[in-house]
Amino acid sequence: MPFMRFLALILIIVLFCAALVFAYQNKDQTASLTFGSITTDPLSVFIIILGAFLVGVVFTSIIGIIEGMKLRLSNARLKRKVKKLQAEVDALRNLPLTGPTDMDRSAAPDLSDEDSAL
Repeated sequence: MPFMRFLALILIIVLFCAALVFAYQNKDQTASLTFGSITTDPLSVFIIILGAFLVGVVFTSIIGIIEGMKLRLSNARLKRKVKKLQAEVDALRNLPLTGPTDMDRSAAPDLSDEDSAL
């Protein structure tokens, strides 16, 4: 697994350098954003793209946190169920292996005179 972390670190560094080059090349480019009737002052293109990226990171993080909470709740529920079922199995394993006692056995059926005639 250390190789994957090293590879991820290299990828992050490459993406960071590419973002710096992009920012440097687009420092003079400006654009205005319009939201309905609201228009912003001219902003650098890099700032607009960075803002959109950060908004995406925030929304993705919120979704990830919600999904993680769902998984933790499901995991806790399943652990409780496993504990309950394990207790049931342990109780069944501890039952005695003796057969039925004489009192538990039913007496032999009484044959009536009609049955003996057959």
